[in-house]
Amino acid sequence: MVPTTAIASRTPRSGAIIHVAGSTSVTTRGQSRVAVVRADGADGRETPLVDRRTALSATLAGVLLAASPRPASAKLVDKTIKSSSLSSFQKKDLLADFSERCETELSSVLSADDAPALMRLLILDAATYDANAKTGGVNGSVALSEECPSELKGVVEKLQKAREAVKKNSPAGQDMLTMADAIVLGAKVGVVKSWDATKKATLSPNNYMLSKQYGAQFQVRLGRTDAATADGKVEVPATTASPEEVQAFMGKLGVKDGSLDGPFAAKAPFWERATLLLWPASTKDAAASEEAFGKVDGFASWKSKYDKSRMTTYRDEYEIDFAEFFNKLANLVRCWFGWGRLACTVGSLARSSIVVVVVVAGCQVQKRGVLV
Repeated sequence: MVPTTAIASRTPRSGAIIHVAGSTSVTTRGQSRVAVVRADGADGRETPLVDRRTALSATLAGVLLAASPRPASAKLVDKTIKSSSLSSFQKKDLLADFSERCETELSSVLSADDAPALMRLLILDAATYDANAKTGGVNGSVALSEECPSELKGVVEKLQKAREAVKKNSPAGQDMLTMADAIVLGAKVGVVKSWDATKKATLSPNNYMLSKQYGAQFQVRLGRTDAATADGKVEVPATTASPEEVQAFMGKLGVKDGSLDGPFAAKAPFWERATLLLWPASTKDAAASEEAFGKVDGFASWKSKYDKSRMTTYRDEYEIDFAEFFNKLANLVRCWFGWGRLACTVGSLARSSIVVVVVVAGCQVQKRGVLV
């Protein structure tokens, strides 16, 4: 019997991707459409398996496949496609899969209680960024034994455990989660878990489910490189430091010399608003830290705004703004390694160069792949 060939489609409106292989069932997500064509039997006839709404489109797929030359034998082999041959949609899909796997492993070892330590780890790693020389920054060096504070070694061990799990439980070659990316993604996971715990404790069951379903999306970019040696030492205020001391530090982070001079100069990347969002999240008592900031000019109005936002079901203003400045902090990076190693491994038939490209219900066909 010839192995099943699966065709997955992307709908422009929803952007959802679904993948089916080796099964007679068809699953859809969002507004996607799938046509699965199976070649079976001694005569090699192809039988389309479709849902009722895509019957006509599946018929078209079957016709196109039937018109293609059949291989003399059908042996399933792996074929690696270079990253240069993948479309931007395929790359985006592969990276989303990789990020999801990493988050799953991190979620299994991290808890909401780890969020302050993870945020502290991220701030310490980012603190070494030199905007003039473009050196330092989020490169995982803070996790090195000679640089890591003793109180943060526990979460570093959890991050390393998750990295090892990603390597162990992923297909060959999918072990590219650097420590720098693990720190960023781990901090995001910890913060989101703490938000979820707060919502679960304060919202009604119905509103809690609504917030889970329709709340703000928190995305982070991956691709940071790891440092081989520790960065130069940078003085970072203690988590108990005064708001004035903290703002003096945050106001210089990521700033080039002279860029804040003059009447028309832009604000520092981490001004009062960003500081109020990020710094308290790195302390053991975020509420007390925010109260202290709220008594200082420049912070009070923002504290009032975010207090109101966190009393709503979706907390959009607070969570969206937090994600924005979190990413600014996480992207204080010397360089990105890019995704030149990205490739797609797909099942193909031996001695067959057939590539089926079908438009199903007006949607572009996408092929499933993995990172190698």
